[in-house]
Amino acid sequence: MNTIKLFIFLCTITVLLTTNLYAKEIKKEIVIGCENSVLPSAVWVAKSKGYFREEGLNVRIKEFDSGRDALVSMLRNRDTDICTVSQTPIVFHSFNRDDFSIIGTMVYSYNDIKVLVRQDKGIKKPTDLKGRKLGITKGSAGQFYLNLFLNYNGLSGSDVDEIDINAPELPHALADGRVDAISTWEPHIMSAMKILGEKALHLPGGNIFREDFYFVVNKSFIKDNPEALKVFLKAIERGEKFLQENRDESITIVSERLKIDKEIVTSVWDDFDFKLILDQSIFISLEAQARWAIHDRLTEKREVPNYLDFIYMDALEDVDPKVVTIIR
Repeated sequence: MNTIKLFIFLCTITVLLTTNLYAKEIKKEIVIGCENSVLPSAVWVAKSKGYFREEGLNVRIKEFDSGRDALVSMLRNRDTDICTVSQTPIVFHSFNRDDFSIIGTMVYSYNDIKVLVRQDKGIKKPTDLKGRKLGITKGSAGQFYLNLFLNYNGLSGSDVDEIDINAPELPHALADGRVDAISTWEPHIMSAMKILGEKALHLPGGNIFREDFYFVVNKSFIKDNPEALKVFLKAIERGEKFLQENRDESITIVSERLKIDKEIVTSVWDDFDFKLILDQSIFISLEAQARWAIHDRLTEKREVPNYLDFIYMDALEDVDPKVVTIIR
């Protein structure tokens, strides 16, 4: 009888151990869609320093002209597991679907997006923009910033002619006269200034907009790979720490990755706060942009979504609970 009990006990332990091992098994490859800019610097550093590999992940990066394009690719094609994107594209998609979640903010900036004008065309101040052609990437943070900028200076969207242009094309569109001004993010502003020289003028906007840049994941991926997300964020956390402690080497890594002059990255570097967080300001920003989209009839929806349904906190809480300060 004792022999039978021992046999049953050993079988039970074997089953439990096997089940536990399978439960801890994680997805070994993750495909991340990244905007080709300074914003996802934590990804560029984590990849360069081998942090993903050291954490047991093979991370493959797909580059996109904007976070908007990265999000669209992830949602439509399902060939990307994670994407990097700012608030505005999230808001536009949130009106029609809720199958994706923010898992962390990687960086924020009050000075990444700017309005740059051709002063040789007689534009010296914000009110000179009235009746002018402005290049933007529709559905991006550049479009939302332009709305804030115009309102801040006593104008409205109806006072200008918005031209939809992919972000990397905006500097050339300004240079060849297709538009009189552009509203976009770095490094495109600096690229335009380099092309135009003294013809270009940056119109200061003050701290009217905090641009957040997130990691966003399909909810189906979260359900199937919760452990992989934790490991991914651990590697990103290491990348963030390296960014904070190794300024010069980080700038070199990012400039080489983006294939742009190191001087350009250096000139804008201090505009970014590289921190892996989930804070309450996410809701304030998303709701404000949703109200703007509704007010300007950029969507047929008339109600602001509940953005708590678009946040997944478990992975980052497991990595560092102190940086998750969302009120539930």
